[in-house]
Amino acid sequence: MQELMFLGLFVLALGIGWLLGRREAIKVGFMVQPHGSALDRQYFIGLNYLLNEQPDEAIETFIRALEVNPETVETHIAIGKLFCQRGDVERAIKVHQNLLARPNLTRIQADNVQLELARDYLAVGMHNRSERLLDELVESGSPLRAEALVDLVKVHEREHDWLNATAVGEKLVRDRPQFAITLAHYYCEIALEPLRKQELSQARKHLNDALRVDSGCVRAMLMLAELEDGLRRYKDAATWLERLAARDPDMVPHALPLARRSAHNGALDIAAYLDSTIDSGSPLIETVLARADFLRGENSVGDVSRFVLQHIQRQPSLRGLLYLIDLHLDHVDAKGRDNLLILRGVVEALVLEKHPYRCTSCGFMAKHLHWQCPTCHGWSTIRPLKGREAV
Repeated sequence: MQELMFLGLFVLALGIGWLLGRREAIKVGFMVQPHGSALDRQYFIGLNYLLNEQPDEAIETFIRALEVNPETVETHIAIGKLFCQRGDVERAIKVHQNLLARPNLTRIQADNVQLELARDYLAVGMHNRSERLLDELVESGSPLRAEALVDLVKVHEREHDWLNATAVGEKLVRDRPQFAITLAHYYCEIALEPLRKQELSQARKHLNDALRVDSGCVRAMLMLAELEDGLRRYKDAATWLERLAARDPDMVPHALPLARRSAHNGALDIAAYLDSTIDSGSPLIETVLARADFLRGENSVGDVSRFVLQHIQRQPSLRGLLYLIDLHLDHVDAKGRDNLLILRGVVEALVLEKHPYRCTSCGFMAKHLHWQCPTCHGWSTIRPLKGREAV
């Protein structure tokens, strides 16, 4: 079905280009005879191949037919795109290379072909060739400069060349402000190496750059909190944790180990920290259960149970139910304990099957938080699930 759809689109594109080219040729007096031309013959030979279920021969014939007519540049570009989308990148490269060699292309046509050829090279991992073509488009001041920057930054990202990625990203973000989210992650990636080497001032600089381009980058906030915690600057770490909670309460569970250390060193009132997160909206069950742990030291089992139950009634959660079961295990008779243990085994099995994170862009499900989606490669697109979809 996909093959037929592709061929149908191919023939349609060819037909449109053929008709436009014929009309232009007749208009300028290039084509005296409207019928029986070489283009006609190639076109019908291609149709014959198509009807005989020889798609590769048909495509080659159609391409040769198009090369007869110099007015079919846009059709060639469309054909190359179709090849690339189909996965036949080698043929797409051939089409775009042949087209780029034509001496009579306009500037915008040549730039369009060069951009598509760079994308072909990128698709097959020929990053050096893709980078060279894209650099030329950027430096030439082409109208396609912004699109070239988008693809150029992909080249550097795939090579994990974060320094060049940020250099290109700084140019791109001027035209496309929404790219700031991605650019901030590039600076965070750069910071990982100096952090590993304990070059903390350099790491702090890169993380501050991340917040310069995206003031809401919670990854940079979390990394700065970890950095300050490592230096025993617990108040500074607590400041970053509070800023993180205000920006994105759903990220608080990932900051809990740091929050507990800051609380242990007197730099953070963790009960107030968790309460403000819970009061800010619909909290994640991890935040609720962390607060319940602190309540257990000061309140009865019944009070803690009511606190958890209050939240899981609003947002049903298997993890919340598991917590309630564990809470009551030591407060029932032997028979009741056996029944609760059976129930616990069932609930725990259901929890293990669940994926608590999902990409908001492509729907990829994950067991753990990824800053970049492994499937669609979007940054900050993976989010914790809530409500009935969560665990």
